[in-house]
Amino acid sequence: MIIVVEPGMSQVIFWAYNRQGKEVVARSHSEDFERLREPERLRKVLKLLAGASPIEGVAFRILFGRDLFEKPAAVNTAFIRKFMQLVEFYPLYIPAVAELLKLFVACCKGIPLTAFFETAFFAHLPDHQRYYALPAEYYQKTGVRKWGFHGITHEAAAAVAGKQKRVVSIVIDRQTTICSMSGGKPVTISLGYTPLEGVMGRNFSGDLDPGIVFYLMKRYKFSLYKIDQILKEESGFLGMTGYDLTMAEFAGLYGRDEKVDKAFSVYQNQILKYIGEGIAEMGGVDAIVFSGANLEAFSAVVYTLVKKLSFLGISLACLPWEQNSPVFPVSSEDSPVQVYLNSRPVSSFLYFSARKMLERPSKAE
Repeated sequence: MIIVVEPGMSQVIFWAYNRQGKEVVARSHSEDFERLREPERLRKVLKLLAGASPIEGVAFRILFGRDLFEKPAAVNTAFIRKFMQLVEFYPLYIPAVAELLKLFVACCKGIPLTAFFETAFFAHLPDHQRYYALPAEYYQKTGVRKWGFHGITHEAAAAVAGKQKRVVSIVIDRQTTICSMSGGKPVTISLGYTPLEGVMGRNFSGDLDPGIVFYLMKRYKFSLYKIDQILKEESGFLGMTGYDLTMAEFAGLYGRDEKVDKAFSVYQNQILKYIGEGIAEMGGVDAIVFSGANLEAFSAVVYTLVKKLSFLGISLACLPWEQNSPVFPVSSEDSPVQVYLNSRPVSSFLYFSARKMLERPSKAE
């Protein structure tokens, strides 16, 4: 059995993956982080998940590794010390995760613990994608550059389509990201230095002319704190519609509400922009893969989006799409560009990656 852990600042999600014959069975469990600080609580959670099965390894999904972690890394005391160097970049998240990792190191003696980073896949982006046109001294002093996100899912999307192909991957999650990959390596990524760059979300703006920030601050006398709050908490779908809904609920109103449709038109336009950038960078595209937690709720949005790419010659099946497996095509076999839906959760990718690490332990740093 392999345990996959997705730590947040207040809650931790556990997944237990076990083989039953040819099938892989998963169970999940959520735990409040405060409770895990209680003596023996982590041992009880792991026993609840594993039962009588031995735990072969634990895989952690870590959101940010900067350039300190470009590959999966074995979790131990030295790793945690190195990981804490990232505190200034993610001051709330890093200490919380480090504390959780310490609990695992103390609790899981002899069990391989491995950290997988959402940013590691983008460690070697082309320079023209990685850097901003800022004075060089600021990069040298601060390391401002594109770090990317959803690297684990985008890498899995490349495997779905075939690693030697030119692939555009769209992850529809709390944050929608678009990545183009050629030969299994990233060529472009929509997310930049912060989550504000790229595609708009439920309550954050996405791409924005930076001059607007200065204009609003001057016009309304906004403080830095207030403008930060507006861009990160009061914009996006919430700001454009005035509706305080989840992304799945917004998708449910698609085609039925004028304000929601307007917001989705901006959302789709931003996605199309990054798809176009990726195709131009790669000199074409062989496959488009949609993944993410909100994929099922967004099926009508995805259908409309792909229809706007019909100039690529895509032959698309009509809705509703029949899902026969977690990964399935929605384009015809003779379509020059294949379109896939990938509904596997990120934890399953980590399970298979951790399984490979156990078989080849020397790959972990």
